[in-house]
Amino acid sequence: MAQRVEVEVEIAADGEVSLKVRGVKGKGCVDVAKALAEALGEVSERSLTSEYYETAQVAQTSRRT
Repeated sequence: MAQRVEVEVEIAADGEVSLKVRGVKGKGCVDVAKALAEALGEVSERSLTSEYYETAQVAQTSRRT
C-alpha cells in the first residue's frame, strides 16, 4: 500500500508562506519540501518535526533461485 503524504501550504496576510510536510519519515520530508520552497522563494526559517528524526521503513524482498 502506498504511503500517504500531505503537504500543507499556508499563506499569511503579509505574504509569508509556511509549508508543513506530514507522512514522510527521515530526511525525505526535507526533499519533499525543497522543490516547493525553491519555487516559492527564499527560506527564512526551517523547523523539523519529530517525523524527521524517525527512521524511514524500507521494504525488503528476497528471491531464491
